Formats: sequence, C-alpha cells, structure tokens
Amino acid sequence: METNAGAGVSEDPGDRVEVRRYRPADRADVLALDEVVWDRAMSGSWFAWKYERNPYLSEPAVFLAEADGRVVGARPFMAFRLRAGDESLCALQATDTMVHPEYRGRGIFTRMNRRAIDHYADLEPELCFNFPNQMAWPGYRKLGWRAVDERTTYYRVQNPTAVLDGRGGRLVGHAAGPALRALQGAWTRTGSSPDGFAVEREEGVPEGALAELYRRRVPEEIHARRDEEFYRWRYASPVWRRHAYVASENGDAVAGLLARTRTTSGGVTVTQVADVVPLVGGPRWSAAVACLLDRVVADHPHSDVLAAHESPLSGDLLLAYGFLPDSRLPLSRFASHRCTFAVRPLVDLEGASWDVNGYRLTNDSNWLLSFGERDTS
Repeated sequence: METNAGAGVSEDPGDRVEVRRYRPADRADVLALDEVVWDRAMSGSWFAWKYERNPYLSEPAVFLAEADGRVVGARPFMAFRLRAGDESLCALQATDTMVHPEYRGRGIFTRMNRRAIDHYADLEPELCFNFPNQMAWPGYRKLGWRAVDERTTYYRVQNPTAVLDGRGGRLVGHAAGPALRALQGAWTRTGSSPDGFAVEREEGVPEGALAELYRRRVPEEIHARRDEEFYRWRYASPVWRRHAYVASENGDAVAGLLARTRTTSGGVTVTQVADVVPLVGGPRWSAAVACLLDRVVADHPHSDVLAAHESPLSGDLLLAYGFLPDSRLPLSRFASHRCTFAVRPLVDLEGASWDVNGYRLTNDSNWLLSFGERDTS
C-alpha cells in the first residue's frame, strides 16, 4: 500500500539532492530510512527478498535521493511478470515510498519517480501499476498515472477490540460500541461447506502443485503469471508464516489456496487469503474454493482478523463467511483510506501504449488481481 510518505511534488532547483540508482552498500541506510518513515523495523533479509532477489530484473529496481551525505529518499519497485491473453510482459509496482520528514516538500518524490521512468523507458518493463491511497494519489496523477478503479478488501474481524483499539490504530471512543456489535454479528457467521471434497493442508508454499493448478485454466485478463518461479519468490517474505490448502474430489486436485499469517507492529495478528488457483473456474471450482475458505476460517480462530481480496473469491462467498468489505458499513466508518488501482505506461503517454495485446489498461474488467499482485508484504 502506498501512502503519502513524502509524496510532495514541489521542486527547489537549489536543492543539493542527488537522485541515483541503489547500490548494495546502501541497504542499511535504506532500512534506517524505512524505520523513520514507516515506524517499523524491517530486516535485511526482508529487503533482500523483496528487491535484491526479485527474479524478473537483473538489478534491484530501487532509486535513492541523497543529500548532506545521507540517504533521504527511496523509490523502490517490485517487478512482476504479467500475462495479458497469450502475451507476457514485465511490469513494475511502486512500493514503500520514502522521503525523510526533514526533506519533504522539496520535490524529491517527483524527482525519484522521473528518474525511474527515464531509466526504464528503453528497457524491458512496459508499465507501472500500484495501489496508492487518497493522500499519495495526487502525486502519481501529476506524473501521468491514470486511475482504473478503487479496490475493495474484505475483512473477517474475529477480535474487534484488538482491531479497533489503539493497537490497531482504528476506531475508538463513542463509535466503537456500535461497530463492535456489528462486527461481532458478522464474524460469528459461517458458511455451509459443500460435501465431496477432501482438503489437505501443507506448511510452506508447494510451488509445483500451485503452478500446476494455475495452468489448468489460465485467465484471459491481465494478471501475474503464476509459474514455479513466481511462487518461489513472491511468497518467500520472512514476515509471514504460510500454509497451502488443496481441495480434491475423488483424488483429483480441483483448487488450491495459500494463506499466510503475521503479527503487525501494533500487535494485531492478521491471516490473509493470499492466493487461489486456478484464478477462475466453473461450479466445481467454486464449490472447491468454498471448502478451502471454510477450512482456512476453521484453522485460524485465534487470528484477530482474516483478510481477503475482492477477487478471485466472490463477494457473496466472503459475506457468507463473515467477511465484510471496507467500502461499506460498518467497516467504511473507520477505514483509514481508500485504495486506488492506478497504471502508467513507461513510454508514450499519449499513444498506443495504453493498450497491451488489445487490452486497455484503464479498463478494470481487463484485470484480475488478488493479493498476489499487491504489495502487502
């Protein structure tokens, strides 16, 4: 998720700020800046996984601003291999924007992004896509990004107090009572799991099994290509604990689900429905996915909150299991931000680059996105 952690767009030509590519010796300085900006302590192994070991580019897609002998800004990107119909392309996702509080309002956000756009204009990545909130979005819009649609996340709040009190940084005071009652009524709901499926759980990420399920029915819409390489990298973050589930009928694997759990710096334990494969399917697939969600809910009674993306799971299924959308009451009353899905070609903003293999990038129906494509690491 992108916020306004330094998204100022004014520039001072007199600033002695150098914007340059990241070097391996910069890692400690970038992590120190990350702690200042995001109020968290991330490890070197986390940074190495997310940026230095990304399999889709030969070098980390990270740009830095340096002033007064120190790193004062960072513009990282995660690279993805997307698939649009039968075509494959490399894309960048802007993540973890950082500008030191003492250097904001000097155009550093703008300069870092322009430097990155210029650098990749003649290289393999074809577009940028990301999910800024309402505070960061104006900075991206001025740099040529276009909004596709707002994204909805569904939450099953199993411990409303933990999420709504100071630890969760959410709703407190007079509004907490009604919200607690509404959430309590929601999360006690459980759906009816279809019969006939056996669900097996495995610790970790079985990349071969998940990639094989993905290949059984590859969507036409734009999405991250889910091969073995994707699963080996994408879900290897040291921040999360992972479990995979596979639903089978008469010995035949029908669908898989990847769940992951972490405890935030505020002490809230979050379990995320991170991925479902295949990403699309018919009635048999839908029944298998319902069995998988039923098992995940049953296996995580002690998580404070379960989170699921609006796709590929259906809203009706999520509602049946007590997941509520952050776009509607009661969660919309205390949602801290809205998430905009935005895109930008890296070249030719006025031309045909807004279409990829016949898919208009600004048409939401041309995309199929889950947590696998979103920076929630």
